[in-house]
Amino acid sequence: MKLKEILDYDKSIENIQGDEGLSFLRIGDSKSLTPESLIFISSKKYWNKLQQESFNKLGVVFSKDVFDSLENESIKKIKSEVSFLGISKDAELSMTKLSLPFYQNIKESWNDEVDGRQMGTVDIDPSSWIAQHVFIGKDVVIGKNVRIYPGVRILSGSSIGDDCELFPGVTIYQNVKIGNAVRIHGNTTIGADGFGYNFRDGIHHKLWHMGGVIIGDNVEIGANSCVDGGTFSPTLIGAGSKFDNHVQVGHNCIIGSGVILCGHVAIGGSSELGDFTVFGGKSGMGHAMKLGKACQVGGGALVNRDWPDGSVLGGHPARPLKEWMKGLAYVRNQVSKN
Repeated sequence: MKLKEILDYDKSIENIQGDEGLSFLRIGDSKSLTPESLIFISSKKYWNKLQQESFNKLGVVFSKDVFDSLENESIKKIKSEVSFLGISKDAELSMTKLSLPFYQNIKESWNDEVDGRQMGTVDIDPSSWIAQHVFIGKDVVIGKNVRIYPGVRILSGSSIGDDCELFPGVTIYQNVKIGNAVRIHGNTTIGADGFGYNFRDGIHHKLWHMGGVIIGDNVEIGANSCVDGGTFSPTLIGAGSKFDNHVQVGHNCIIGSGVILCGHVAIGGSSELGDFTVFGGKSGMGHAMKLGKACQVGGGALVNRDWPDGSVLGGHPARPLKEWMKGLAYVRNQVSKN
């Protein structure tokens, strides 16, 4: 997308430095600072996270209040590295608005109206078994010894590794990458839009998602579960992780290897779970939090802050299990006295 088109689409962005003939291929984030990306910095906290990174060939749009708070040395460094520097009164809203035309540009390469087998645009290993009433979109790749049952939909640009099994009613959205020996049970959806909106002036403005999902090898996902696609970079599911039925994983999550999520677990968007962490049934975790490796979260517990490796948690808000049980015993003791 040309810079001129970007500035015409969102006239609230002021061009401080940049040739209007520049092109940007994608909106980026902290995990995808690749050349020809456009990133939006709407808070000082986000800037502190990014400022040690190289901004070579990136376009950067700051919220005015954040830019005005920068020291002169920081501004000089930014100007010397970026291809485009812009300022918006509300960079978060600008990002939300511009996510639509970037999404539409990507969508032009998809075709999910006509089966890719009819168009000759798919690559399916002849050893794979595909039932009737399966839809396969454009540029889909399916590996060896894959079993796909009736009613499965695999949309454009996705790939399925060797020895996978997709049960009836599974939906794989666009640009999802699935590793080897993955089993996905009935009516599960992988790669749907995350629940991302920015509220301004009485309107929930949609943030369009185009990051997709990457699933490692030997993962199993139960029935009626959802793994949301990332906003601008993929949601990641580590190798060997196992999800029960009715599990929700939000957009941009990073789920480590060997993670266990029992039934009705919900993990908020942009959260991170370390390797071999376990969530008991009906437990959950809020948005943008981090849990270390080999943690255990008791059934029904709700995690609302970061916790280090090896934490054993229970209750709401989740606390170290022994602490929570002592508190519960104290309350019961007081009630019995009364």
